[in-house]
Amino acid sequence: MVSIILVTFNSEKYILETITRVFKQTYKNIELIIIDNNSTDNTIKILKKLPYKFRLIENDKNVGFAKANNMGLRIAKGKYILTLNHDVYLALNYIKNIIYIMDRNLKIGSAQGIYFSNLQKTKIDSCGIYLNFGYSAKNIKKIPPFNKEIFGTCAAATIYRKALLSKIGFFDIKFISYYEDVDLSIRINRAGFKNYFIRNAECVHLRGISNSTENLTLSFINKYKLLRKHKFGYRIYIAKIYDLLKFPIYYMKNKEFAFKYISLLIKS
Repeated sequence: MVSIILVTFNSEKYILETITRVFKQTYKNIELIIIDNNSTDNTIKILKKLPYKFRLIENDKNVGFAKANNMGLRIAKGKYILTLNHDVYLALNYIKNIIYIMDRNLKIGSAQGIYFSNLQKTKIDSCGIYLNFGYSAKNIKKIPPFNKEIFGTCAAATIYRKALLSKIGFFDIKFISYYEDVDLSIRINRAGFKNYFIRNAECVHLRGISNSTENLTLSFINKYKLLRKHKFGYRIYIAKIYDLLKFPIYYMKNKEFAFKYISLLIKS
C-alpha cells in the first residue's frame, strides 16, 4: 500500500483536481491522509463534499509542512509514503511507475519523477535537488535521459520507503518549511540508501510565487540550519561568500528582504 499524505492550507484553487488525480491513479492500493493547517478559505468545505474515501485531520493552527507530514506518517499504514503538495497533479501512472522501480531496487529510499511547472508540460519545475557551489538547494531543470541516482528528492511528490523513515525519522520540524526535504535526502543517503529520479513518472507542480519576504527569510535561515546540522564546516563560509555576492539578485527580487538578509547572514 502507498499512504499519500496531503497537507492543505488555503488550497481551494487546486485541491479538487489534485485529489481527483489521486483517485484516478492506475495503482489502486492507496490510502489518502489529508492534514489541513487551519485553512481560512473554502478548502474544508470542498473536501467534505468530495465522494472519495480519505482521512481528514483539521489542525487548529498552521503547524507547517514538516510537522503536518509527520502527523500523517504516524497514522499511515502503507509500505510507502507519498508526500503530495496541494498543487500537484499526478499523471495516471505516476505512483505505479515509481513503485515498480522501488520494489525491484531495495536500496532506493526515496524517488520522484519529472515535475513540470505548467499544464502544457513545456517547462520543468524539478527533476530532483542538488546543492550548488554556494550550498543552496536548487532544482534540476534538465530531464535526465534515464533513471538515475540524484542528490535529493523534492517532497512535492516524492515516494519514500516507510521502513526507512521509521528508522531514521521523517521531516525535522526545526525546518518548518523549506530544506526539510534536503535534510531528509542527506539522512537517507547517510543511512546507505539512494535518492532516485524515475524518468517515466510525470506530474505538474503549479507552485505559486515564492519571493515573499517571509518565504525568502525562512529558506535562507533553513539553509544555514542544514549546513550546521550536517557539520559542513568550512563550507559554511563558502556559502556566506556566495550569498554576499548574490546581494544584487536578492535586491532585485525583494528589496525588503535584501536589507534584512544582511543581518541574517551575519547571524547565520
